[in-house]
Amino acid sequence: MQTHSLPDPLLELQPPVQALVVGDDPLVRRNFVTRLDDAAAGQASAHEDIPDALDDTEANLVLWDLGPHPSRPAPGALEFDVPLVALAPHGSSASDLLAAGASGVLRRDVSTERLVQALGTVLHGLTVIDPALTNDRGSAMPPIRVTPPMDVEPLTARETEVLERVASGRSNKQIAEQLGISAHTVKFHVNAILGKLDVHSRTEAVVKAMQLGVVLV
Repeated sequence: MQTHSLPDPLLELQPPVQALVVGDDPLVRRNFVTRLDDAAAGQASAHEDIPDALDDTEANLVLWDLGPHPSRPAPGALEFDVPLVALAPHGSSASDLLAAGASGVLRRDVSTERLVQALGTVLHGLTVIDPALTNDRGSAMPPIRVTPPMDVEPLTARETEVLERVASGRSNKQIAEQLGISAHTVKFHVNAILGKLDVHSRTEAVVKAMQLGVVLV
């Protein structure tokens, strides 16, 4: 069983995150640009500015702060030439934002570590959703998951956390430190992931997860 990070060929398939930060509030935009550091490619203040900003920068992803009030964008309103991750306030509907074209939906108070991991995951072709935003009525419900179009046993919440970090190229030791569990436990989860996805390596697990459109939360 491999315990090291993903091989270089697969990592090369995922370019470094270069996010165009979008939002009406200049202070909020500046905060996210600062937090992203080298992963920020530029910023824009409004929807109509995004196409030109994408042309003027090397951004491969849009990070859009939707503001403090829940909104319901029209279907397709968040679709651009690159994937988009929406930062949504409490009370927002992830399903509405996904229908509008978002590839990820996170809370506005997301931690920097979680944010960077989520952006990298979206660049892998997966979808990231904060479970707190999966219920239109605001009450608790299980995280959204995509049912794979073949006989694959669903991953547990912890397994999806591990798989997300595997997809980001982290080793078992690094994953253990981030999740506050032992490397042995991480190895156990990796073995379970490989078994459920019917693959033999970490690389194959990430590739198959992308093919299945597995939703990481």
